[in-house]
Amino acid sequence: MLPKYPGDGPRDLSKQLEQLRILVDARLDGQRLDLALAAVLTWRSRASIHRLIDGGFVQLEGRKVSASRRVRTGETIVVDVPPDPRASPDPGANVDFPILYEDQWMIAVDKPPGMAVHPSGRRLDGTLIHALHRRYRNPDDPERDVVPRLLHRIDVETSGVVAVGLHEQFHHAVRKQFEERQVRKTYLAVVCGRPQQDEGTIDLPIVPDKRSAVRLKLTTSTDGEGLSAITDYRVVRSSRDYSLVEVLPQTGRTHQIRVHMAAIGCPLVGDKLYGGDESLFLHQLNGTLTDEHRARLVLDRHALHSHTLTFFHPMLGREMTLQAPLPADLAALL
Repeated sequence: MLPKYPGDGPRDLSKQLEQLRILVDARLDGQRLDLALAAVLTWRSRASIHRLIDGGFVQLEGRKVSASRRVRTGETIVVDVPPDPRASPDPGANVDFPILYEDQWMIAVDKPPGMAVHPSGRRLDGTLIHALHRRYRNPDDPERDVVPRLLHRIDVETSGVVAVGLHEQFHHAVRKQFEERQVRKTYLAVVCGRPQQDEGTIDLPIVPDKRSAVRLKLTTSTDGEGLSAITDYRVVRSSRDYSLVEVLPQTGRTHQIRVHMAAIGCPLVGDKLYGGDESLFLHQLNGTLTDEHRARLVLDRHALHSHTLTFFHPMLGREMTLQAPLPADLAALL
């Protein structure tokens, strides 16, 4: 996500980014201007950043400076972002999702697979939060302006329940429940084969996989090292090749469900990173997945669905459970 300049209100994501103000912090202190911008504008290449600087679109402390100028903590960089003719003038348009629940304080949606929850990396628009800004933002009328705030996130390939706050006090109270692990989440996963036990608990710490060529890949540890990770599971039903498993993560580690199910010999269907051949993940990254690769994967995305979310609704004064039904692509596997 782009950094927020102190004192600025929430950016309206229903409109194209026209100007960005960056307050230089300790992380950027002492870096060349071009390198500092590369650390923030992660979707732009070094060459395009130099074009911005050379074209006069960048100012440091109100003055145009060279790309080699060192930035200091407390200085302000202002970038006038030239319009991208390829970008949609309305980044939240044509983003569709079923609404599971809505009131004046929150909305819950059933996010389809392939939709990012928020902008990151080179993905600047077309995300769920862009669409929600399009639905609720009205900056020209402060009394009607509502700022959607994510309460949690799920991966781009994962489908299912995503809850979003529409009221600052509500968002703060429920976010605290997430941080204190008072929120209960269940997932449905379609895995290869069938676990040896129909239900159980996987209690295996998670560590970086140093044997992998993929830097973000994780694995389980058997020597006690790593971050504690606990996952409860229950087999719901099985077919000849696959099983539908209900999963309740007790901790919230990155890739936890995918790593744990692979650790017991039942990786998620369609998992390019933990399914046994990580070269498929590299092919996806490079845009070189072939029809043969897709046939081996069976599914174009990993078979994971955010099924239920249970929390205490502070404004209604009662516990609430949100539920998204099993999507058709996962049901078809069984």
